[in-house]
Amino acid sequence: MNKNIDDSTTADVLQDAFIDENIQSSMNFDGLDDVVYNSSSSFDISEVADILLDNIDEYVFITDSVSKNIVYINKPLSDALGLKGGFVGTCHELLRGCDKPCEGCNANHSLDGKFYVTSLVSSKLKDNYVIKSKNIELYSRTYTINVAVSRNQDVNNEFLTLKEGLSVNDIVGPFTIIYTKNLKNPDVQLYRFLECLGIETNSQYAALYELKKSTENDLHLSAKENEQRSKDEDVTRTHLWISQSNHVDNYKVQVPDEIVKKARFEQDVALYDSPLDQAKYFAIPLEVEDEYLGTIFLKDPKQESLNVLIPALKTIASLVSSALSHRIMHSEISMISNRDTLTELKNRNALLSDMNTLGVTDNIGVIYLNVNGLKQINSKLGMKTGDTILIRTASLLRQLLHESDYIYRVGGDEFVGLYPNITSHDFIMVSDMLKAFMTSDKGFSVSVGTAWASNGAFIQSALNQAETDMLAEKKKYYHEHSTEADFVRYRSQNDNVLNIIEPDKIKGFIDRGCFKVMYQPKFKIQGDVAEIAGAEALVRLVINDAVIPPDDFIPALESAHFTHLIDYYVLETIAKRMHERIDNSEKVLPVSCNFSRHTIVRPDFKERLKAIMDKYGIAYNLIPLEVSEHTNTEHHKELVAVTEELSKEGFSISIDDFGTAHANIYSLADLAVSEVKFDKKLIDNICKDNNEKITTILSVLITMCKKLGIKTIAEGVEDQEQNEMLKKLGCDEIQGYFYSRPVKDEEYYGKVK
Repeated sequence: MNKNIDDSTTADVLQDAFIDENIQSSMNFDGLDDVVYNSSSSFDISEVADILLDNIDEYVFITDSVSKNIVYINKPLSDALGLKGGFVGTCHELLRGCDKPCEGCNANHSLDGKFYVTSLVSSKLKDNYVIKSKNIELYSRTYTINVAVSRNQDVNNEFLTLKEGLSVNDIVGPFTIIYTKNLKNPDVQLYRFLECLGIETNSQYAALYELKKSTENDLHLSAKENEQRSKDEDVTRTHLWISQSNHVDNYKVQVPDEIVKKARFEQDVALYDSPLDQAKYFAIPLEVEDEYLGTIFLKDPKQESLNVLIPALKTIASLVSSALSHRIMHSEISMISNRDTLTELKNRNALLSDMNTLGVTDNIGVIYLNVNGLKQINSKLGMKTGDTILIRTASLLRQLLHESDYIYRVGGDEFVGLYPNITSHDFIMVSDMLKAFMTSDKGFSVSVGTAWASNGAFIQSALNQAETDMLAEKKKYYHEHSTEADFVRYRSQNDNVLNIIEPDKIKGFIDRGCFKVMYQPKFKIQGDVAEIAGAEALVRLVINDAVIPPDDFIPALESAHFTHLIDYYVLETIAKRMHERIDNSEKVLPVSCNFSRHTIVRPDFKERLKAIMDKYGIAYNLIPLEVSEHTNTEHHKELVAVTEELSKEGFSISIDDFGTAHANIYSLADLAVSEVKFDKKLIDNICKDNNEKITTILSVLITMCKKLGIKTIAEGVEDQEQNEMLKKLGCDEIQGYFYSRPVKDEEYYGKVK
């Protein structure tokens, strides 16, 4: 277990996770020796024990969100369950005594980053209790914190007994208290409202059915069809309170469909008779500014209590509607962070969350798609055309996977579809249909990979297998189209290059020394003297004595997100060589190392980076981290956060290819930048005819960087005229063939001497 986690961050997460004064019962502080562990789990509670012990509710347990294994139970709950010493088991086994997960399992169903609140009746505890669940990320895994608050047997004392003679203010009083005490947690508000209504009216249960409005229009539907779809939107149950006297599992509770639909369209307070179960259902519609939000149903309420309650219902419904509107707003904000703005599909964040939720699902199919040649399309036809193709791909996926709610755009040109509860035979049929359609002539092409797993616990493996399958299809496609102008950069790629986009093969090339690290020196100009100031590390691939430049293999690695394997190899090569020279008391100068943004935003990047530097005892500022980044690219926010942390620890951050897009200017404000490298395209144009604009722009950029204390470097300098112009403009360092081509480490360090 990694002990270097940011304790303050973990503390903040868990502290926030346990704060809710209204359903907290008395704190139980148990010593560290009292905690109980799953003896088969690697989960280390010592990392968070202090935080847990300071914030314990009556019952607390933590589960692995995929396997559902309980990895921690606090002493009050373990005593209630009669557990002694270590244990092995899942939540459904230990708490419910069931062999399988509960039908309609709500585990991992956290809403807008808050707790998901529900009530459970049938358990080994015999009591009804409220359970609050919230997911947290620790050590690159997802765990679910569950706070099970035992129901107060005298809960009726918190409310009034509805009887003749009560004023409206008396009746509304308990609801007003619930509203004001739970302002920060609308889900708890809603549950407590249902509880209050159910207890006051002596109902069997109280259920909230919420209108599930779609947040986007299907791009393949007409405006009229989208309008009709809006009218047909479903009303589904989201919150439930069950009376202790009503011994039924929550997933079996269901208001008859015909009554739900009738209440949806009549939208008025009414009492409905159900021939289906010989019960009566009292409906309370909820709306804000004449917009229908949902309905509360009370099953078999006591008629005398209803008669007393009705005069106050308008005020009570207004309070509940306000809480529901608040919850919807929070959910919509959360949805924005889990939604791709271009295609309106779910994004990578949503995929990770849904993968946890689907961990208990059987029979799941995974589809991985990648648009072929999107970079070439953007370059040749413009990004607008590329965006149109991405939107069309998303629309096709919605049509072809119409029975799935799990479709995602996970990267620039990558899409994922999950298909739960589908047999292997049916999924093969869906996959074959999808592959045939996506490879047909539509003006663009999509490579498709698929995999199927019998158990949701293997969903990550299935995703990896589907991605591998997609990459194989992509290689085949580029082989078949290698002579087309759109794919000219693939002409020089032979089978060896195309085949390296597999981790084992990349590692094999590294082990055999096929990746060669070269050094391109940088020179500081002082008058007429050029003094070596350091270098940039470059990598070349040598296969069968043929040298393959990075432009031919790096894009393939980036598309497969495997550049981290090369990035770490180059870093370790640089650090090891520096270490040898330092041990021999020889001079070393900074050598910058290129990192793909895919590498930098990996969860373990900071730890891997520091581990390599510390292994060889290299000062962090001796190897500047060089990254190409535009503020409109994917993962920009994560990049900003990581580089800021690294800068505070002493690393130098260098922005490569600066000036290739105007958005780069904002990188100076967003990123903790130590130096910028002007792109070769800028340098190529400074000495051409009518170059006044380029020269002026470059002059302004250099002056701006000097004021910000940022070093400027020009790359791709090839002749004396460019060199003189850059000296005149005040550029700090120059790199390019005019001074030196990339050289082997022996020749570079010879120059350093």
